[in-house]
Amino acid sequence: MTQRNLFNPRDIVFFIALIALVILAFARQNTRNADGERFAQVKVGGNVVWTMTLSTPGERVFSYSDPSMQFIVSDGGAAFVCSDCPDQICVRSGFLSLPGQMAVCVPNRASLLIVEERRLGAYDIDAFAH
Repeated sequence: MTQRNLFNPRDIVFFIALIALVILAFARQNTRNADGERFAQVKVGGNVVWTMTLSTPGERVFSYSDPSMQFIVSDGGAAFVCSDCPDQICVRSGFLSLPGQMAVCVPNRASLLIVEERRLGAYDIDAFAH
């Protein structure tokens, strides 16, 4: 009876090619996400009350008076600095910098969301016709 090896040379080549494709896909996704400009958007009661780009250097502070909240934009990210809510979960959320990240202050019905304005690439769909 012959003993079979766990991997033959074709299996090893297949796994190396598969790993290379995965690395290439992640690298392409990361460059695609860098195409758009990112913004911090604050909503209170469902209405957008403030939008600021994250690409401007320096530190900027925005205050909202009713309810009392304060936000900061610095180093490509944004965060709640203070809020008059009792639990302070929104403040403990920390700095947000990636598109889709969100911090919410439920008692004050407020949210801080990072949004991205994408530029259309060569293969993106920009219209439908029928």
